[in-house]
Amino acid sequence: MLSQIFRASTALPILLLSTIPTYAEEITPAEARELAEEAYVFGFGIVENYKSMFGMSVYEPSPQYGGFNNYVHARALFGPDYDLVVSPNNDTLYSTTWADLRAEPLAITVPRTGERYFVIQLVDMFTDNFAYIGTRATGRDGGTFLLVGPSFDGPLPEGDFDRVIVSRSDFAALATRTAVDGPDDVADVTAFQDQLQLAPLSAHLGTEPPTAATAIDFPIYDASAFYGKPELLGVLNQLLEWEAPRLEESALMARLSAIDVGPYRTFDLAAFPQDVQTAIAEGTAAGHAAIEEKGRNLSQDVGGWLYTPPMGDYGTDYLFRSAVAWKFIYTNSPAEALYPIAETDAEGAPLTGAASYILEFPAGELPPVDAFWSLTIYDSESRLMVENPIDRYSIGDRTEGLESGEDGSLRILIQHDDPGAEHHANWLPAPEGGFYIIARLYMPQQPAQDGRYRLPAIEKQ
Repeated sequence: MLSQIFRASTALPILLLSTIPTYAEEITPAEARELAEEAYVFGFGIVENYKSMFGMSVYEPSPQYGGFNNYVHARALFGPDYDLVVSPNNDTLYSTTWADLRAEPLAITVPRTGERYFVIQLVDMFTDNFAYIGTRATGRDGGTFLLVGPSFDGPLPEGDFDRVIVSRSDFAALATRTAVDGPDDVADVTAFQDQLQLAPLSAHLGTEPPTAATAIDFPIYDASAFYGKPELLGVLNQLLEWEAPRLEESALMARLSAIDVGPYRTFDLAAFPQDVQTAIAEGTAAGHAAIEEKGRNLSQDVGGWLYTPPMGDYGTDYLFRSAVAWKFIYTNSPAEALYPIAETDAEGAPLTGAASYILEFPAGELPPVDAFWSLTIYDSESRLMVENPIDRYSIGDRTEGLESGEDGSLRILIQHDDPGAEHHANWLPAPEGGFYIIARLYMPQQPAQDGRYRLPAIEKQ
């Protein structure tokens, strides 16, 4: 039944793609430039997503490599010695992999989580968050879930799984986060991670495995060769083959076929006349410039905190999707987490370790969440955490010893200089130079999601 649904929903775009002629010899430079920009904006987020897949599951020398369908677990909270990604969180341990669903579905088994916050964010090739498993989405009792891709054509077992989740792409990212209540809790979390299980359907059922999927000659990811350049379009064509065609994109694919962009096509810049080659290069450069411009202006400033629009479900807003991939890839959907960012104080001045600040939450006005909240501080230049004398890089509702005032308010002291032991309980140490703070609200309540609740401004002292 599942494969019949996919075949019915994708038959029209497949038919359209198979009957579109190539107009490479007739296209004008102006048309080529416009189409190349449109193709680049459409495809950048998809190719940027492949960067993660390449490093985690394709390129064996990568420090993050673990292959497909195999978790790689972080075994310690990220701190100042971690520099593989910028702005890492200091709240959870990550378990990550990419699922290869071409030959058969993947069974995902999660132990009971109890009071611990846990989430698996499932992301398709288009960077949409197409499903969640965890505390909010499926509860605290754990379970076994079946992840099914568009190429699967076999029968599904009945009654063996808590939920069947359908991916629109043959490959999908599993970004798993498990909350850690401080350094002393790490051992318990690693034991929990070891109970997470991934298994192909046949292995889970103990049946004969199907024929292996055809080996893929995966493209090499190279940002220097792709950013703003026509070469990205050739890689895009291959990645589009792994995603079930979408009806809403059939007209777009028809247009882009004029420059040989689309699944099962070969993009060869040299095949075009020289003036068209130049125009295509100009178009991809313009596309990247548009993405960066959008990325720099994604957020709304409210009281010094930058709030982004809802992310994770982009539809046909390709510029938004690519801008998010450029700046905030793998951001959770707003029901799962929110990430306001402070770069300036209440007066609009950049935050700096040369000054002292107070962030005061009045009584009854702490961030409204069903899981937990935190504030993590980063150096503006490196965008990483910086060592400090009390080894604290985030502060929040789980911070041991946090002290409220007699009136019920909570005052967070943010500064570089040590304020003395009597003030350590509420001190968030700042780097010496410029810095920014990311607030993370896990399972935010509706007032936080719809903007009725806003964080208080950071006041310079």
